[in-house]
Amino acid sequence: MKTLTFPLLLVTSLGLTGPAVAQNDFGDILSGVARTMVEQELEKTAFAQAQSANTAEAYRNYLSRFPNGANRANAERALARLGGSVIPGQPSPPPVSGPIAGNTRPASVEAQIGLSRTQRMQLQTQLTKLGYPTGGADGLWGSNTRAAIGRWQSANNLPATGYVTTQQVRLIAQQAGPVAGTPPPGGSDTVDDRTEEQLLSLTAEERRDIQRRLTRLGYRTGGIDGVFGAGTRRALASWQRDEGLRASGYITADQLRELRRQTG
Repeated sequence: MKTLTFPLLLVTSLGLTGPAVAQNDFGDILSGVARTMVEQELEKTAFAQAQSANTAEAYRNYLSRFPNGANRANAERALARLGGSVIPGQPSPPPVSGPIAGNTRPASVEAQIGLSRTQRMQLQTQLTKLGYPTGGADGLWGSNTRAAIGRWQSANNLPATGYVTTQQVRLIAQQAGPVAGTPPPGGSDTVDDRTEEQLLSLTAEERRDIQRRLTRLGYRTGGIDGVFGAGTRRALASWQRDEGLRASGYITADQLRELRRQTG
């Protein structure tokens, strides 16, 4: 049997006292802290119900009840994914079913280059040679590599996004000079997301955390069990597709940071 939290038990006990407890006396009985806890619990339950239904109407109902709720951004994102508008009657955008056309977000622009892990390793070597150390050439572009790219971009009077474009890949190669085994950018060898996910060495709790975050954004994984089965792979691929990334179903270091950013 599910254990009720203190605020819900308090509300339940008050409700059982009958009409003797008037509505305008409610505020006198509950302290401000308790009221806040009750509201948070109700908001959390309402969002969970919207996720379970996973319809535009359900998310709109949540937003109408809790316009400033903690999950407002997640509900609006889910609405956009389902092709619904926040306010009924407004024109609805088409459902997102593929890569976002013309997506100019730096991460999406870089993803469209299709750098292989070998190419990423070579770029790390080139940046280090130019005086922007990346902390190692492993093909996993973590915070050190992103910072190195940003510093190189600033030094070359470019927007310091930390994500490269095709032109910038070429410019880095020109400035660094020959590096043994450097393949041309944009080759047929695509990034091995499966290998990168394996190299992340995610623990069971980290996998459960990813599943919880995907579910919170409206991408149902089929369970929070720490096992990346077909349901989790589909949820990851759907999230990647909506973000304008390659829908591999395997999460990379960059994508893990973005998923955590989106879910706080």
